[in-house]
Amino acid sequence: MDPRMDRSDEELIAAYLAGEETAFGELTNRHLRGVYSFALRLVGDASAAEDISQETFLKAWKSLKKYDVHSSKFKTWLLRIARNTAIDYLRKKKHVPLSAFENEAGSNVLAETIADTEELAPQMLERLDDARELHATLEELNPKHREILLLYYTNDCTFEEIAAMLGEPTNTVKSRHRRALAALKGLIAPNHY
Repeated sequence: MDPRMDRSDEELIAAYLAGEETAFGELTNRHLRGVYSFALRLVGDASAAEDISQETFLKAWKSLKKYDVHSSKFKTWLLRIARNTAIDYLRKKKHVPLSAFENEAGSNVLAETIADTEELAPQMLERLDDARELHATLEELNPKHREILLLYYTNDCTFEEIAAMLGEPTNTVKSRHRRALAALKGLIAPNHY
């Protein structure tokens, strides 16, 4: 077995920085699908998602020496770059109001403290018939809610990783997740119950 197989992201980064040119290609191949999928769901345009993905990896390549393995996982760092690149794209397109991405002011304390006793998101998502319906439903969500659900369920990020990526407290991310689930249920319920 080739000792270069199944290396961690951190090992590939170290190898690339040590002069192994193919190591960054391995990183790209490993994470391209996740970055593209995340970008596509944020902007809703395949061509733009391709451009965002390409720009994300270019920015990552240029900044790889600045990446700190102790501050976050590579995937988290990469998705943060993809998110910022997508937001820049949306700002240029004026597709989504900029205020939709600003920090929330005056959050509902009651909503944040009530335990989530509703169905889990994977159970709700299973009720949707196909990927097109899911995509259309996610598009109806507030961009902040859509982003949390995509990062948590599609990109397998933890609440702590999402909090680091967004620069917000973990509890804020958790409460936004609960509100996103409630909003998603509200969109799905009229059609499927």
